[in-house]
Amino acid sequence: MHLRCLAGAVIALGFTAELDAQTSVVLPNGFATVEGANNNIYPWGRNATAVRYQGIYDSTHFTAQGVTYPILVRRLRWRANATAASWAGGTYSNVEVSCATSAVDFLAASATFASNRGPDFTQVLNGNVAFLGGTGNGTGVPGPTVVDVTFNAPFLYDPTTGNDFLYEIAFAAGSWTGASTACDAVSTGSLCSRIYNLTDPTQPTGTVGLNYGLVVDVEYLPAAGLFPDFRATPRAGNAPLNVQFTDTSYSSDPNGVQQWAWDLDGDNIADAAVPNPSFTYGVEGFYNVSLTVIDGTHGPRSITKNAFIAVDAVDASFTTTTVGASTVRFNDTSLGNPTSWAWDFQNDGIVDSTAQNPVFAFPAPGSYQVKLDVADAFSTDSTIVNLGVGILPIPGFGSTFSSASATRGFYFQTPVRFSIVNAKVPDETGHGLQNVAIYRLAGPVPAFSATASGGLEFYSVGQPSAAPIPCAVSFEAGEWVGVLGACGDASTMRNSYGTPAGPFVSSIFGSPTTLFRMLTQTNLVTSGGTAPYSSENAAALSRVELGISNSTGLSYGAGTASGSGNAAPTLRTTALPRLGTTAELTVTQQDNAIGILLLALGRGNLPLPFGTLLIDPLSYQLSITLNGGTPMNIGATVQQFPVPNDPVLNGAGPVTFQNVNLVPGSPNELSLSNGQEWFAGY
Repeated sequence: MHLRCLAGAVIALGFTAELDAQTSVVLPNGFATVEGANNNIYPWGRNATAVRYQGIYDSTHFTAQGVTYPILVRRLRWRANATAASWAGGTYSNVEVSCATSAVDFLAASATFASNRGPDFTQVLNGNVAFLGGTGNGTGVPGPTVVDVTFNAPFLYDPTTGNDFLYEIAFAAGSWTGASTACDAVSTGSLCSRIYNLTDPTQPTGTVGLNYGLVVDVEYLPAAGLFPDFRATPRAGNAPLNVQFTDTSYSSDPNGVQQWAWDLDGDNIADAAVPNPSFTYGVEGFYNVSLTVIDGTHGPRSITKNAFIAVDAVDASFTTTTVGASTVRFNDTSLGNPTSWAWDFQNDGIVDSTAQNPVFAFPAPGSYQVKLDVADAFSTDSTIVNLGVGILPIPGFGSTFSSASATRGFYFQTPVRFSIVNAKVPDETGHGLQNVAIYRLAGPVPAFSATASGGLEFYSVGQPSAAPIPCAVSFEAGEWVGVLGACGDASTMRNSYGTPAGPFVSSIFGSPTTLFRMLTQTNLVTSGGTAPYSSENAAALSRVELGISNSTGLSYGAGTASGSGNAAPTLRTTALPRLGTTAELTVTQQDNAIGILLLALGRGNLPLPFGTLLIDPLSYQLSITLNGGTPMNIGATVQQFPVPNDPVLNGAGPVTFQNVNLVPGSPNELSLSNGQEWFAGY
């Protein structure tokens, strides 16, 4: 999440005379005279609330309607939803409207706004925008135009490249006066997507809504003339920085561009006369880049992009380390050798530390926005991370979805090793009982109505909703985690929906991850948590509050049965190795055997005549006889380990365990469990 303070690219571009009559095309295709069947107030209709909104529309919306050539987009118009109501209208002040050739397909839209913008991202308006008052045309009939934005300068877009069209709108809170209505929108099959942040337009990320977009009328001219443009890769890095430039100019002359003159370092001296030069920058700083092109018809045209190349510019980033229950060490990982740091640990506008790697004690476990500003002599950068201190950040409450036979939740891929230590479903309706299931998923959850199943790691139902449900489920970095939860009982599931809808950018110990909606069309109480599940990535998450820890107990490998006919023993971590607590391993076996725990400092995989040794024999430390050396009762046997409350042990590991049981008279004489791997933490 970055708010890079590189100077914006200032573009000086002369447009040729407009020779052709303007025309328009309505996106999505097929809705010029057909009502969109949905409505929305993002971005127009948010009234006094701030917003940043991107709409990405598939290029086929243009080509399928005969726009098979480059165009100059001059104007965008949005219409009211089908209604018979009236509205007074009003004005938004200080609105920024921009356009770009999208850097991604609409189905691959990123929650990071900048990742969706192509290199031609251009502001086309900065000023007031009117929301026109009026009366709807009635139910089922498209409404009149309510927002009409004419560009200060046309935007060149070529749908024949196959790259999608993007527009972006941003305005701050309090910029509105008046009364508005919802705009017409299309969802299923719309071939467009939206990305929006409804709290702070300066934030670098938002929520992604796939296959959803407003109906918009795009007014354009067929492009006639010479339009210089270029892109560069990379645009930032450390010296010596070698940059490859690519000419992307457009000419309506059949022979195209014939001459190029590049000023690559802003000294007003031509450095190259080829279409696609490269240049090496050896000195720290920002560099303006200019290109002049000539074809056989229109004369020279020039474009300048100021501060387009950044050499040794700072790039803010950090990681975190948990060093106490609510205490975090921040580790600066910024690039570009910054010389100053400003940390705002609660994003309240107050600088809490100017150290490079500070330690901060948060008042309590919870979700915090942490902002880091870094700078050197010529550049600045900022990053904001949703940091969970002892918890996984989830969206705020939006509404309750009640159903007799539907349970919702979320899933994500963990960027780091971690454990879930408790789970709690918010009980906004006061039902009094909560139900939770946690899964180790094989991968991303398939989109509804396809399903997957399996991976249930933890299941608890009918628990009082006033307190978290304790658990101990550990995950390795890269694994997929699924969570389903609702308050209720066998007759009703009350799901706590978050807002806004769509994917939510969260984090684990400061490392970002994205939460997506997971669902099962069953009642979690009656299904036992084993029913098939699906995903709806654009829909609202159902909220389950997860307590997390950096201490872990990971299961690995497969056990070996004794041959007596009973299954191999299983070894589980039933209490994590958290500093200052008592950790716990539980052996479950059916052989009524004498049991031993082997302890080592690493994993192994050594096949032996009686089974596979899963600890590293070279790092073997000791063996612990279970149950005082007498045969264990069939079922579960617990072995506990006090863990000192010593900060030196934070992150210590791995410590590995395997249970070996003596089973006289069995074919193998021994049975071996799976392995367990511990890392200590808070």
